[in-house]
Amino acid sequence: MNKLLIVLGAPNDHLGNLSQMAEDRLACVYNFYDANNDFKLVCTGGFGQHFNTTDKPHYYYAKKYLTDRGIPVDAFLKCPSSSNTIEDFQMTKDLVLEEQPDILVILTSDFHLARARALYHRIINYPRVVFIPAPSSLPEEQLLPLLAHEDKALKKLNDTASI
Repeated sequence: MNKLLIVLGAPNDHLGNLSQMAEDRLACVYNFYDANNDFKLVCTGGFGQHFNTTDKPHYYYAKKYLTDRGIPVDAFLKCPSSSNTIEDFQMTKDLVLEEQPDILVILTSDFHLARARALYHRIINYPRVVFIPAPSSLPEEQLLPLLAHEDKALKKLNDTASI
């Protein structure tokens, strides 16, 4: 059985330290993989002023987090150097269609899931997909602006016919 998990990127600081949001997602990936180690993994994320200004793509730090915890390097497929959620899906679409997984898992933060799902269906729309929300451990004062941003972005997306 061919199984694929794509984890969407999240910020890291200028030294490559993962944000709490990124760690929440990756901890969820680790726990999922620990129970389902026949999945191939794809970490997304490259560079951007708002999430990674280091000399290595975000996916480098995400893979390092996971391999440091024992996930084998050969569990990973090619990781795209995307700069936002739209690019996450644009840059993994060919891989998904090439791999034709029996099950595709998309993992992102719980507060980001609705918009990620809407974008996924507009861009990839592969039929055998499951979405997994990584529970956020952010304090309320950090989470509220993110919820507002996601709400606004989802409304804008729903008001447009294309991306």
